[in-house]
Amino acid sequence: MIAGLKGRASGLAGRWLLSLWLCACVSACADRQAAIDAATALAEAAYPGQLELVGTHLQKDHYDVVFAIRGDPFTRIRFGVDRDASRCRPASPCEDRLHRAYADGTAAGAKLRALNAAFPRCGVVPLAVQDEGLGPGFTAVIELDLAVQDQQPALDRLTPCIAAFRSVLPPVATPEQQSLKLRILLPEPGGAARAPALLTLDTTLADARSDEISFLTGIGPEADRIPAESLRVHPAFLSGRTMRDRLVDAAETALAGDPGGGQVATLAFPTGTRLDPQRLDVIRSYILACSTVRKGQGPCRTDIAVRLRHDLGAGEVIPEAIIRDIRDARGNLRLSPLPGRGVG
Repeated sequence: MIAGLKGRASGLAGRWLLSLWLCACVSACADRQAAIDAATALAEAAYPGQLELVGTHLQKDHYDVVFAIRGDPFTRIRFGVDRDASRCRPASPCEDRLHRAYADGTAAGAKLRALNAAFPRCGVVPLAVQDEGLGPGFTAVIELDLAVQDQQPALDRLTPCIAAFRSVLPPVATPEQQSLKLRILLPEPGGAARAPALLTLDTTLADARSDEISFLTGIGPEADRIPAESLRVHPAFLSGRTMRDRLVDAAETALAGDPGGGQVATLAFPTGTRLDPQRLDVIRSYILACSTVRKGQGPCRTDIAVRLRHDLGAGEVIPEAIIRDIRDARGNLRLSPLPGRGVG
């Protein structure tokens, strides 16, 4: 009897939760359609006949709606609709957001059009666009053969590409349009990658290449040459599981063989990482550790740093030093900066 009542109650609770979930889904769908309807009406009023709907993105408490300019594969215009979509109308903050998004989107489209015109012609393979936010501050992912010990000749090959890129920008190009942020991947064994037929804001990097080591750099609107000392390792490579495990294992081995002992903190990540001043295959990092660990008292307080040199070519991680008492009286880290170029 009791078991039957419990079963019935459990079934009722399950159906109640399912009903709540279905109501939430229906409500979300209704809110999405309301956002689309309001945004489309506003876009047509502000830019008659110019824009067409591309998609929506659910945010924490509203929808972003994305439009494209008809016949333009490079431009995307994304703006947030009010939580109450009925407030998204002419002469409202929603219309202000649309105009700002239109300006950002058209600026990014002109920049992307110039990249497509210039880079493939000078032998640089563009692979994808990242961090775009649908504005002109996006990062272009390219493939370039950087020498391990001297990267400047390869980077100098970009100089005519940059000049060609700027020559096809609009005459009134902004400093952000004239600047470039680049993520550089090295060629895969077997030759250079094939460039996409058209690089757009929808062109993403293949999953198989996203975990490769890559390097970030950039150039401002007044510069015409990228110096090798500006290269830095993309932080995604450093936070990957394989890299972290190698560094943590090396740090634990070093501490196990040291009379002072110590234990690497849980979920340790590289700290203060630097790329070697000349070489692409040498990275230096700290891994933080603890003198003592007390079970049941949460994460340990890191007070040790193990300095490591990671030789990517040889596949070795070499502990260089164990530094103790690494915090000041306020608990702030006081580690000496490692030699080399910055990361991230």
